[in-house]
Amino acid sequence: MRRNRSRCGSVWTVCMRAPRTCSRVIMAIPSSYEAVKKNLDAILADPATAFDVPSMEKLKLEITRNTDVSVPAFLITQISQVLPILQEDPTPLTSLGIKATAFLTFSDIQAVDPPVNLIAGIKAPSPPINLLALSLLAKANGSTGDAAIIAGNSELVSTLVEVWLSTSTTEVAQAAFDVLWSLLEVDHVNNENGEDYPSNAGGQGLLWRRLFNDKSVYGLFFSLTSLVDDEQAGRLSKRERSVAQGRLLEFIAKAGKLRWDAISNSHFPEIESKYQSHSLLHFAACRMIDTSDVLMHMTLLNFIRNFIQIQAPGLNVSRRDPAASQFSSRALDFLVKESIHQKILGFYLDPSQVDPIDITFLDSPITAYVAQYSQLYPNHLLQSPREVLDRILARIHRSFSIPSAQWAHGQVPTGDLTVLASLPRVMLVEANRRSLNPLQAVPSDPPNKDSLNTLATIFHGPPRDSLGEPSENIHKEATAARVLYFAYLNEHANFWKDIAASADIVAIPDVALAAIGLIRAVVTANWSTLSTEQAGQINSNSAFTLPSEAELASNGPGVLPTSGSWAILTPPALTTVLPYLFKPPLTYSNFVAGGVGDLESAVWRIATAKYDTLVEFHGALKSSPAQEDAFEDIIKTLEQRIRDGPQGPAIQVGSRIEALEL
Repeated sequence: MRRNRSRCGSVWTVCMRAPRTCSRVIMAIPSSYEAVKKNLDAILADPATAFDVPSMEKLKLEITRNTDVSVPAFLITQISQVLPILQEDPTPLTSLGIKATAFLTFSDIQAVDPPVNLIAGIKAPSPPINLLALSLLAKANGSTGDAAIIAGNSELVSTLVEVWLSTSTTEVAQAAFDVLWSLLEVDHVNNENGEDYPSNAGGQGLLWRRLFNDKSVYGLFFSLTSLVDDEQAGRLSKRERSVAQGRLLEFIAKAGKLRWDAISNSHFPEIESKYQSHSLLHFAACRMIDTSDVLMHMTLLNFIRNFIQIQAPGLNVSRRDPAASQFSSRALDFLVKESIHQKILGFYLDPSQVDPIDITFLDSPITAYVAQYSQLYPNHLLQSPREVLDRILARIHRSFSIPSAQWAHGQVPTGDLTVLASLPRVMLVEANRRSLNPLQAVPSDPPNKDSLNTLATIFHGPPRDSLGEPSENIHKEATAARVLYFAYLNEHANFWKDIAASADIVAIPDVALAAIGLIRAVVTANWSTLSTEQAGQINSNSAFTLPSEAELASNGPGVLPTSGSWAILTPPALTTVLPYLFKPPLTYSNFVAGGVGDLESAVWRIATAKYDTLVEFHGALKSSPAQEDAFEDIIKTLEQRIRDGPQGPAIQVGSRIEALEL
């Protein structure tokens, strides 16, 4: 074996030659390193010296994981010396620093001599320098030990929190929050809420204690966001404090999922009482926001909507901690205790309580909260007084009383459609008996994507439980979805005719896709039935009763389909939807002089959605336990149509090409 040095482009290599083999190992020192080093030395000698940007950009490309650690260590030392004396935009230098240290660990950063002053970098009145310092600090999220080192530095944590809340640069604020949150995730001891975050056995909780048990740090949450005169807040304008409030609300919503006790417990009564509160959560939700500022009121409502996701039971309460409530959560309990929940629900039921101008901005977040609450807390909603439930139904019904032309071309009540789709289906079944069901007021014609999506959500039923036997709530909702489908079909004889026609409206692709989505929702529906015995057991303890299969069949023309796929094979869907599915998709040959531009995309998206529905339909029929002889011909036709692909038979593809040549 013989060793010789060769030049390969601008990078020195070592060539190890052996018979028929040659491996090249790139040396650790990038070729442009010396040029950058000389440029930085020149700037230190004369701050007016300009950056050698080409060399810096080249060095950024040359630095890899194999670069000798001494190179980035020396660069970050030199950069930290150059930054305080710069007379121009430091971005080329800070971006080099970020790339140079990309492969270093936090231990490597700590080993740099002289030490890097992270606090000065985070405090610097220069966003590029802030971002460089934060990128170095972010390396501590690699281990619990490094996070503990950060937690041990009170001044560093205070600086991080202060910059996050007070900086006017969004990019810096987001970077600071990302660093803080990543360190908190690494440092948390366990997931007391049992929610989205896995237990972290190595976490020590030191940073959590620093944030909430260090008076100088904890006080920043209040002083930088409070509307009252304060020595800290006085440095911030009202706009800057409003921005800080939004950032704190985002943090509280996330922190509550990880550590409910941290946001809800009192840590320093002398601080909290100064702001008329008894915890950080109480301060943020009840004291911090000036609701006369409509934009901040919207921010608060959006926070509350996200906040109630914490420990929400949903439908499948059997999968939760047995000690957890099947009806509520600590988040909702807090909102009820502080009358926040009742207040928002009151705004929804009676918008006149809100200023006429403000309601134009607040109606959307108010409605979104009601929809979120209805979806996440169905059992809590069903415990409400009948008067409240009837008022919700009446509000939705009133919003649907608009002309057909408005459903077709005007502004539709999308918020109330979302609320309707979020209500427990058993509530709608009960309302149907009293002719109060607003579902019957949702039109299938004229076609509207929002109304079709609402019908799809309700008729599809609840999500399937992948963990095994569904809970009683899911069973009831699956039964109610089927009941509502037949009830709607009885009142809307042309329902499937309208849907099949809408699915072919290529000129309005959103409507066509929504119609196809509705077909698919029924095909894949999660439906269930109740025997007479099951109905008796379920209905005995509930004000919202469901019909048994015998009761349902007695009001129908005969045996009713028990699955969505079977419903498609039953009139009236049989004579409208099935021919639509078997029909080859529309192509350019269906249009005069072909088509150009976005129509290409619309035709393809609609054809693909239709094809996916065919595949789902075929799978549902194949897996159906009640396959009848009549299904065989349909399944064969489906299989042939699936083999043809999204664009249909080959003759269709040919006509498509001919149309494109027009």
